[in-house]
Amino acid sequence: MLGNVQSMFLVGWRLCKLYESGKVTPGHSSLGKAWNSRMAREVVSLGRELLGGNGILADFLVAKAFCDLEPIYSYEGTYDINSLMTGREITGIASFKPAALAKARL
Repeated sequence: MLGNVQSMFLVGWRLCKLYESGKVTPGHSSLGKAWNSRMAREVVSLGRELLGGNGILADFLVAKAFCDLEPIYSYEGTYDINSLMTGREITGIASFKPAALAKARL
């Protein structure tokens, strides 16, 4: 868990340094957000497993963190959308179109 948290911190730190130097791209940011949300989900899942049955009780902060993080990962589509944006930068092919453009063409 500590290794994952440290790696998430370092990804954020590197993105900040790229931003400060003016070299960050939307793909860099998207990859960092997707990866960090995935790793955060893994960290809270490992914490929940570590506590066994107590890992699902609201009395423990791990269960609260698990419940707080799940919507960030899935509800807003953080991982999926940012993965698609990263793929667009790598390949140059968009997997989705912005809603404003789709409506304008109708």
